[in-house]
Amino acid sequence: MRDGESPDAHSAPKAKERFAELKARRSAGGVRLALLSAAAVAAAVVAGNPVPAEAHGRLGAAEGRCRLFIGPDIMNFTGYLPEASKNEFCEDIPATGPMIMVLDAEQDELRDMKVELRIVKDVGGEEKENENLEAVTIAYREPRSYPTGTINFEHTFNEPGYFVGIVTVTGDHGERWVSRFPFSVGKSFMRDLPVYLTLGLGTLAAFAIYLVHRRRETVAAKAPEPPPPPPPAAPDEDHGPEATPAE
Repeated sequence: MRDGESPDAHSAPKAKERFAELKARRSAGGVRLALLSAAAVAAAVVAGNPVPAEAHGRLGAAEGRCRLFIGPDIMNFTGYLPEASKNEFCEDIPATGPMIMVLDAEQDELRDMKVELRIVKDVGGEEKENENLEAVTIAYREPRSYPTGTINFEHTFNEPGYFVGIVTVTGDHGERWVSRFPFSVGKSFMRDLPVYLTLGLGTLAAFAIYLVHRRRETVAAKAPEPPPPPPPAAPDEDHGPEATPAE
């Protein structure tokens, strides 16, 4: 410190720096809080709006085809709604009504094996299905062989809902392979609804927290800054010993 300078002369810029640093920390903390809150809301919505118990299992798209993986083999799967649309579908059926499922075996060994087809209501898993399999079965075809490797299966869905297709293949040497593929009928939007709710509520929560945080920042910005320290007092000049008034 130079002679004649007050210690408060250096404290003013430091106080302003600390004030600016505090505002920056509050801003960063508010953003983190908004993100964490949005994530919490998203998790809560997903937990409160679960999708049907099973995923799409062994049915999936690959190389432009919808394939059903059964044991070591593969069947190509195609679905049609002849009355609603000529478009093919792979997993979820967009509307109720007559439906045609076509399965084509890729391996020749499947042509010599017996194939059993069953469609059941999705009641929450295989264990619950087996408690009363006949009661939850809505369509069934007994085991039979298909020398051409092509299986046509027709059924009319009168009501929307969630279902499970079960394909069981048995061979003469004790082979038994089972493939399950859950699907929905007329429920495509409902299956995606939890995702839409999660995104919407998460966005609203983040925006609300952002508004609250901005309001607090505005109030903090309007608050008076610490007053600057008083200017240093000029040092008294040395006038020598004080004169004593003459008697």
